[in-house]
Amino acid sequence: AERYAVPHYSVNADEVIRHPDVQAVWICSPSQFHAQQITACAMAGKDIFCEKPIATELSETIKAVNLCRDKGVKLMTALQRRFDPNFARVKQSLIDGTIGEPIVVKLCSRDPEPPPLKYVKGGGGIFKDMAIHDLDMARFLMDSEPVAVLASGSCQISPEIKDLDGPEAYDTANIMVRFANGKDAIIDVCRQAPYGYDQRAEVLGTKGMLMTDNMFPNTARIMSNKFCGNADMPFDFFMSRYKEAYKQETIAFVEALLEDKPAPCSGRDGLVALIMAIGAGISAEEQRWVKFEEVLVREGIGGMKMKGLTNGENVDPGTGWIRSALLDVSAKDPRRMEDLQEIFYLFDSDEDGQLTGDQVNETIKLLCEDGACPVYSDEEVRTMVASVDKNWDGKISFSEFAQMWRKAGNVIEGEAPPEEPSGVAKLFAFFK
Repeated sequence: AERYAVPHYSVNADEVIRHPDVQAVWICSPSQFHAQQITACAMAGKDIFCEKPIATELSETIKAVNLCRDKGVKLMTALQRRFDPNFARVKQSLIDGTIGEPIVVKLCSRDPEPPPLKYVKGGGGIFKDMAIHDLDMARFLMDSEPVAVLASGSCQISPEIKDLDGPEAYDTANIMVRFANGKDAIIDVCRQAPYGYDQRAEVLGTKGMLMTDNMFPNTARIMSNKFCGNADMPFDFFMSRYKEAYKQETIAFVEALLEDKPAPCSGRDGLVALIMAIGAGISAEEQRWVKFEEVLVREGIGGMKMKGLTNGENVDPGTGWIRSALLDVSAKDPRRMEDLQEIFYLFDSDEDGQLTGDQVNETIKLLCEDGACPVYSDEEVRTMVASVDKNWDGKISFSEFAQMWRKAGNVIEGEAPPEEPSGVAKLFAFFK
């Protein structure tokens, strides 16, 4: 506090959260405290930047996401590797097609030394408190939704944890994730690497291969008759290795606050990553492939709501379970702008900010499934979409979707109800 001229400091989280000068809170505590502190922040009306995971239990995660939404506060999940220049460069190369279509993604994550017992106990285990970063990165790089996972775990380093429950007893794990595009990601994690913080990625594509190496404090190399290589070992602490990533994700969150934009790494991403981690834990314990739908069934999430989404049509096996999970986040009100936007982007599977006519149709059916708004026929929806499709390309943006929703006579909270068109306007609308 003295070094950076911060006027107040405290060893009590609640004092920070309740302080009148605090607008946003960074939650960087051990995993088992996240849900409680998110709740306190949301109740105090404070925007939240939370280290992964949002909570150690899926039900707590959904409650936290719901509460933040109900209280109108932003919740950003800190999956900082998305902001790391090395991983970001790999992602950009995949977008540019430099190495073609990805065939397999390989990720390696090894800590310099294991954490203390009090950190591991109650933290949810190696898949939730460590490998969750790699699971999210695999999804981020593959650009396809995960379908199933096969994992194994063992205790190789820390005998003091071997009697803990479930994945908390593992300090070493291997994971294979199958994606909807039929490709796999292979991940290995370990809580100890005596040579430094080992963080590497490799993507094999149809036109080549792309990989990242570990980062060193300097580029000095020694060449002698006894040794050839880097003069120093890789960074030995996550704060030094991911210094730039933490900086960039912090800037992104602050910009979201100042410009009132959605958090760049949302509760949705955190929720999906946690489900992947839970699935990996089940797989390691039962020694078999686990589909992520099974996680939802075990947790009582989503249920048969998927039926309403698919409407009897084939759905991407990845986006299907993710939509089902997200539907458990509180009921959607077709009169709220935030809810309209959330459902719109839920169906935006390719994340281009637009929906096709069929996707708009599914969106409206979901919004109106509980009788909260009129039921529209397929033909009526096609006409509605055409009335706002300025480019005539069969796709509409969210602003066009909101315009279409208003033109159909629906009131959006905070806005004046649409005026009844005059007779001449009705005539022109008929011909249009």
